[in-house]
Amino acid sequence: MPIAPDKKPVSFSFNNTERCQSRCITCNGWKTPAEVMEREMTLDEWKKVLKNIHDWMGNYEFIISGGEPFIREDVFEIAQYASDLGDTVNVVTNGLALPDKIEQVLNSAFNNITFSLNAVKEPKIHNISRGRDDAFQRTMNAIQNLVYLNKHRGSHKWKNIYLSTVVMPSNLSEIKPIAEFCKTEGIGVSYQLMDNGDAFSTAVDSEKQIYGKDIKTSALEAIDEMIELKKSGYPICNGFSQIEAFKLLINTPEEITNIECSVGENNFAIDPYGNCRICFCMEPVGNLKESLPQELWYSEKAEEVREKIRNCKMNCRLLNCNFK
Repeated sequence: MPIAPDKKPVSFSFNNTERCQSRCITCNGWKTPAEVMEREMTLDEWKKVLKNIHDWMGNYEFIISGGEPFIREDVFEIAQYASDLGDTVNVVTNGLALPDKIEQVLNSAFNNITFSLNAVKEPKIHNISRGRDDAFQRTMNAIQNLVYLNKHRGSHKWKNIYLSTVVMPSNLSEIKPIAEFCKTEGIGVSYQLMDNGDAFSTAVDSEKQIYGKDIKTSALEAIDEMIELKKSGYPICNGFSQIEAFKLLINTPEEITNIECSVGENNFAIDPYGNCRICFCMEPVGNLKESLPQELWYSEKAEEVREKIRNCKMNCRLLNCNFK
């Protein structure tokens, strides 16, 4: 059944670069060949795309991600341009480029700033997941400096600060420490369960047996702990239905396909080259340098992808792009 003519996307994610200082085990973007990365959209091209989407949607909210979005110095100008149009701009960062840009971030047009952090108790866990030995210290310095300065600004200038944590066998013991850290600092956290390899993650080194029988009990206990922490008022942004879905993947993964995946009717993603996707894991429906966003959203190609989504059996339906 074709999408309704008045149905528009509600979740927007714009990837401004695949360049990154990290070598994360949960991401392949940094492996993109340099000759491909050189074809990133220019600032003027981004402004044109943002204006076209605004003209279609009116005021809307979107996330800038990467790669590492702050590698592009013009990310602040991109955010300001969108904000001047009336749109709300958020960003996800590894924090590695921010220690020298804290004031610039605080004075920027970004509304929400989310840091990727996989451990607080054992720095080595985060460093291994990020593929560099200094990742934890640099990211933690950026978080704490930003939180401290943010608290001393006028309330009308506050930034909303969050953590995003990928839950893996290696950091199951970090769920509670991360929640406690966030509660102390007055920020939120979203946990993202590393799947079994058929979506955004690949089998890498110690994480090869993602949730095999040897780790299953510990993983389920960790997810139960997450539920109790949320019930106790810790600032965990995941909804209970999503956390229960985490348990399904670990305990009875065959039931994951019973969860409806709505990304095809809700999500609109742009990569650094202008390609538009309605599912991160499937092929583009077109390019925004050549077409208007509404043309792609209602296109025959988009309907083909939506049909694939309806028949899809991948476990990525429990990711944050599907649960809000």
